[in-house]
Amino acid sequence: MKNKIVLIGCLLILCASNLMGQITIGKSEMSFEDFTKELEINHNIHVFYNPAWTKNIYLKKAYADENVNTILKEILSPHKINFLVNGNSIILTGNIDLDMGFDQKISNLITENIEQEVASNSTKDLESLKEQEYIIHNIGNSIGQKQVKLRGFVKYKKSSTPLQGVEIFLPDIKKGVTSGKTGYYEIKLPPGRHNIIYKFIGLRETTRKINIRGDGRLDVEMIEESTELREVQVIAKDDQVKRTSMGVNVVNIEDINNLPSALGEPDIIKSTTMLAGVESAGEGSVGFNVRGGSADQNLILIDNAPIYYPAHFFGFFAAFNSDMIEEANLYKASIPNHFGGRISSVYELKTQKNLSDKFSGKLGISPITSKLYIETPIVKNKLSFQSSFRFTYSNWILDLIDSEELNNSKANFHDLHGKLSYKPNSKNQIDFSYYYSNDDFQLHSDSTYNFKNLIGSINWKHRINEKNKILSNAYYSNYSYVLESDEIPESSFALKHEVIEMGIKSQLVNEKENNSVLNFGYEAKHYQIKPGDLSKLSELSSYKNQYFNSEKGIELALFTGFKFNPLPKLSAEIGIRYSMFGNLGDSYEMKYVNDDPSTAEVRDSIEKSGLYNNYHGPEFRVNFSYDLSTSSAIKLSYNRSRQNVHLLTNSMAISPTDTWRLTNKYLKPQVGDQYSLGYYKNIGNKAYEVSLETYYKEIENAKDYKDGAQLFLKQNIESEVINVDGKNYGLEFSLTKKSGRINGTMSYSYSRSYFKTKDKTGSFSIKNGEYYRAPFDKPHNIKAAINFKISRRLIFSTNTVFNTGRPATFPIGHYTIQDIPISYYSQRNEYRIPNYFRTDLSLRVIGNLKKDKLFHSNFTFGIYNVTGRKNAYSVYFRSDLSGSLGYKLSIFGQAIPMVSYNIEF
Repeated sequence: MKNKIVLIGCLLILCASNLMGQITIGKSEMSFEDFTKELEINHNIHVFYNPAWTKNIYLKKAYADENVNTILKEILSPHKINFLVNGNSIILTGNIDLDMGFDQKISNLITENIEQEVASNSTKDLESLKEQEYIIHNIGNSIGQKQVKLRGFVKYKKSSTPLQGVEIFLPDIKKGVTSGKTGYYEIKLPPGRHNIIYKFIGLRETTRKINIRGDGRLDVEMIEESTELREVQVIAKDDQVKRTSMGVNVVNIEDINNLPSALGEPDIIKSTTMLAGVESAGEGSVGFNVRGGSADQNLILIDNAPIYYPAHFFGFFAAFNSDMIEEANLYKASIPNHFGGRISSVYELKTQKNLSDKFSGKLGISPITSKLYIETPIVKNKLSFQSSFRFTYSNWILDLIDSEELNNSKANFHDLHGKLSYKPNSKNQIDFSYYYSNDDFQLHSDSTYNFKNLIGSINWKHRINEKNKILSNAYYSNYSYVLESDEIPESSFALKHEVIEMGIKSQLVNEKENNSVLNFGYEAKHYQIKPGDLSKLSELSSYKNQYFNSEKGIELALFTGFKFNPLPKLSAEIGIRYSMFGNLGDSYEMKYVNDDPSTAEVRDSIEKSGLYNNYHGPEFRVNFSYDLSTSSAIKLSYNRSRQNVHLLTNSMAISPTDTWRLTNKYLKPQVGDQYSLGYYKNIGNKAYEVSLETYYKEIENAKDYKDGAQLFLKQNIESEVINVDGKNYGLEFSLTKKSGRINGTMSYSYSRSYFKTKDKTGSFSIKNGEYYRAPFDKPHNIKAAINFKISRRLIFSTNTVFNTGRPATFPIGHYTIQDIPISYYSQRNEYRIPNYFRTDLSLRVIGNLKKDKLFHSNFTFGIYNVTGRKNAYSVYFRSDLSGSLGYKLSIFGQAIPMVSYNIEF
């Protein structure tokens, strides 16, 4: 009786009428379910019912030009099922016979069929969001159930970022849940009317009124607090305490734009060097060192495609315009199992994930560069486009510098970066991303350098249902450089080097209840490297043509992982990746005396073909997090990675003329094992975050070089390169203030990095096989980056960096032989170059904040290296008969002013 009363109460809300006309429908033996689908598709008539009542009902004939009431009575009467007609809706009432004279007008109710393709409540502003709170959302199309399931996603409207930890509460039944990592929530509740309250720190509380009849979906977007408030503080969504993984940094793009930079251009690559455990490879250079690793041990991805040279203008500019980047994540320890190929870190950059809903853009101008960024919808809610173009006009600055070393110098670059996003329906989105860059420079010589990046990727996200999705991508990455000298015919030449990487990856992600996640998938990569081709540009040239065989390799990997909560306060992520690598194609392999390349005595060469030099092994990824309280946690991590592509260079930083080589018989794959332990604490309602991490890393087959190594156009390069064992360990402390008018990060890290050769006495021996300092060993590192919001239109920023000088090998003695000065050097990396210190300042002045302006603008003024300190990039020595004299090379030996002007429209 109670169920009948509830059912009648729900149905009396609807108005009953009999307005449907004559229709033609059905066929003999058609199920009632198919009959209702045909009613909906062909006649826009919706039927609501309990499927259990009709599972054995089939039509006995086809109907032509008959009234819907007549058809339904003939089908349902034998089964004693009654129904109610309301406009274009039909409600089956089972054995309950309701009075059809009811006519309660409810025209003020706006209904939505959430079960179909409703992706979100796309509110345009606060007023339209408030409208959503007055709407009654009718959800589900089945009645008679005692419990129904409501599910959906909660997102931040401005960026469509999923919101984790949103409190979702139903006061009438005193029941609630919180949203998971992807913003997903799910709750069981009785059918009927309910009010739902959504709460999240820093965002406006919002409510939804629902009338739920069956399982259904309700997605919600949230915005900042009312603009009537003087200031809004939105706490960053990233929370290291709640996250299971450790050693992961989410880089805030707005913070990058506020950081002072050397030449007035925000640098998304160098911004990582302000993080604890990450150090610059050198001022004005490309790359960074993570926890004592080399620069080539970092995998940098843009929309899941790797980039091999992520810089412009001798390393002073990042390869990417920060306006294109929406999300940046650096993984130092807990590298997800679907990433592989580098042993130190993965830096994942992502462009905007959601479709643009209006035309907008940004224009930036500085003394050295100009840039333009636009995004626009092509087909609303289906197809959108974003693109960035940037170029430099720096030659005039080189001409102004009074230095003989810069005479006849020039430097130019440009890049094009874009993305086309297509969303055919709510379950699929396909993104095509592209990137092209070109650099030309010439420094005080007739030699010209040109290097290019060409990258393309396709990413497809397919959501099977609310809990399962497939993520797939394919990419192509090409990096090449050409070094030419043609002014003097007798010494003219062209040197070329090229790296091509292609790959595909796909994974199935199953998001279970209680925030559990299961994933598994595969990845395949194909490498092709041209180590270097030297050709003479004139018949008079003294150079000889040299052509190296291309190196090819294939890398395959299978991976799976599971995130779960084995105990109430304990969360875990356990994964394994099994990777396989082999050289591919036709090539020649040197055969050395005693099979020892350190002797450099080649006995023979062997022709290889097919798949050979196979290496394989598991890569384990394990993370545990235990909640000490609601605001603190301890974490433990173990990470193993393998690397099969290696950068061979005589410098500590990545240079555009360095050589990449593949793993082979003699250049062994690098294998890294890292153990990490951390403590994390939130203070003051998450306004402050404190973290303390310690790590120990073992590296097998890292790359170093024998004394006096010659890497340029070396055919048997393995006779110069040493496979060494390494150990890195350190401690990192970080304090971050996330909100308020003054915010920023301060950190200290102690980091040690050592190498050891397997050879103790031969030509591959360094320090008799004992541990020696690796080139990136910098024990003490102190950093601070502070933003002070003086007002809504003035933001003052400063950053300070101090680190121990890089290891170096210095001459410690001097003697002459037949009047020829000769220096005697210390053992490898026994000394250090001077310590590094720098402070930068910037002031961002934002224009009028009126909402209805055609465009908004801002100026950024700043000073790089305020103290004018002459930090040493390197130290070198010149010897004569009187001894050795040391020289210090500084990139920026004085304060560098900077200014840029940006427009948003």
